[in-house]
Order: sequence, then C-alpha cells, then structure tokens
Amino acid sequence: MSGRTPCINPCCRRTAPADKFPGEMICGKRFRALPAEVRNEHRGIWRQIRKWQRRITKTSDELKLQRMRGILGMWCHRLDANWSAIKAVVLNPEKPEGLDAILEELGL
Repeated sequence: MSGRTPCINPCCRRTAPADKFPGEMICGKRFRALPAEVRNEHRGIWRQIRKWQRRITKTSDELKLQRMRGILGMWCHRLDANWSAIKAVVLNPEKPEGLDAILEELGL
C-alpha cells in the first residue's frame, strides 16, 4: 500500500494515489452513500474555492488580492469543517430504526 491513500471508511479497502490524495480521502462509493445535504454542501464549497482561485489568478490589484485571499481562506476553513462532518458520518453511522437497534438499547 505504499504510495496509496486508503478510504476513511475502515471497512472499505479502496485506495487512491497518494500524490493526488495526500492525507485522507473518501472513495466514490462511500461519498455517494452520504446524505444528500452533506454531499451538496461539499460540492458547493469546492465550487466556491475553484471560483475564488480563478479570480485570484486573473487579478493584479494587491488590495483585491488580499481581500480575495481572505475569502478563499474562509471557504477552505468551511471545507475543513465539512470534512470533519463527513468523517463523523462515515465513522459513526446512524443506526436505522428496527429490531436490532431496539434490542441494542435494551442491552440484549
């Protein structure tokens, strides 16, 4: 597994190249299994990050660059917070209502 990054789900055996995904990553199958609002927020945050990165490359005014870098930093901070929420959902999934959950609550 050298040179590979594993999925954050401990039960998943999928990996990705470490040069493209340094640190942590979630595979496509697990990402699609996330709740829709978490996925949509993650995609929206990445859309904003790419938008502000494009604007930064096109601007030469130093005052505008400073302001844009601050906005980009805010979106990166939101991405980190969203990634923590994704990890929490993947590592501690909600138990569905049913007989198994009720028996577990009762300690049987």
